[in-house]
Amino acid sequence: RSQLATTNMAVSLFARAAASARSLRASPAVALARSLSVSTSRNTQHEVLVFNGDGVGPEIVGAARQMIDATGVDIKWYEMDMGYEAEQRTGVYISDDHLAAFDTIRVLFKGPLTVPPTSKSYINIKGRQFTSGNQVFRKVFQLYANVRPARNRQGITSPVNGVDLVVVRENTEDVYLGKEHWVDDDTVECIKQISRSASAKIANFALDYAEKHGRKRVTCVHKANVCKQSDGLFLSEFTKAAEQRTSGLQCDEQLADSLLTKLVINPSEWDVLCCPNLYGDMTSDLAGGLVGSLGLLPSGNFGDNHALFEPAHGSAPDIAGKGIANPASQLLSGVMMLGHLGEHDAARRLESAFDKTLQDGILPIDLGGSADTATVTAAVIERL
Repeated sequence: RSQLATTNMAVSLFARAAASARSLRASPAVALARSLSVSTSRNTQHEVLVFNGDGVGPEIVGAARQMIDATGVDIKWYEMDMGYEAEQRTGVYISDDHLAAFDTIRVLFKGPLTVPPTSKSYINIKGRQFTSGNQVFRKVFQLYANVRPARNRQGITSPVNGVDLVVVRENTEDVYLGKEHWVDDDTVECIKQISRSASAKIANFALDYAEKHGRKRVTCVHKANVCKQSDGLFLSEFTKAAEQRTSGLQCDEQLADSLLTKLVINPSEWDVLCCPNLYGDMTSDLAGGLVGSLGLLPSGNFGDNHALFEPAHGSAPDIAGKGIANPASQLLSGVMMLGHLGEHDAARRLESAFDKTLQDGILPIDLGGSADTATVTAAVIERL
């Protein structure tokens, strides 16, 4: 196991290296191509920053790292303490050192974070206020595209069959900006922000993703019939981007509310869904239910220069420390990370080993089985 970079010296090195790293960044087009498909040699050593997070985070991140390391890919892991539980111990939830480390390494493998649902739980850093640690990374590093694939897996009982879709969610605006204020003693207003630039960017990302991954259809999800200006802008920018494509993709649009019904009735109809932030969050959670568990969904967050991989579920503090957490979402996010690093063969082998584990009846407890975290981990490694 690589030596963990938890000392002040290592953090200081990250911060000093940030300036030089900025000068080496690729253009947005090159960075997007790199995030979708990179070719690397067997001798490449990758650097990955690790935040274990809260609740079951340390357990599932540790398990996922074991399985990723078992593929033979050479990764140097840099681990730092961060999150709500770290704040209880040290008084610091997230600091400039965490941001400097991510700015330098540019690939982050993160566990779930506990976000207290109170009005006093805002995070203030770099002179700005954020609703959560997750939002800090998305906004500071402009991780504008959240990608959540969902598909049925053999061995898992699910409510419906035929699910094989990808939710591409705009990650930086909409009502998730956290811009709320009291108008009077009776009323709170929440600002929904949709910009032309962010809408065009996520539309092109979704279309690029579909073309790269052999997808056939991309659907813009909106409520432009009600939110005529904001969602209307999102839809119009998607339409403009789609009209520029010559690859033969089927591009269309669907109202967000009726989409949810149609997903349940006929999920196989849908392929890539391009969504504003709120609709993407809800749609991807529904997709998790359709395939049997949110714990089966990976999540990747992509910007022009940085990428963050995390589970689609929360920190589950009620089962933390019991050794029974399902590591699948964290593992499958690791599969996405391997693909981002250009280790496509390792990604394919690792996902195949996980699928074989499920097919052999070794199921985590939350999926109706009896396998604890360690048992699932050992089974996947054995099948590698």
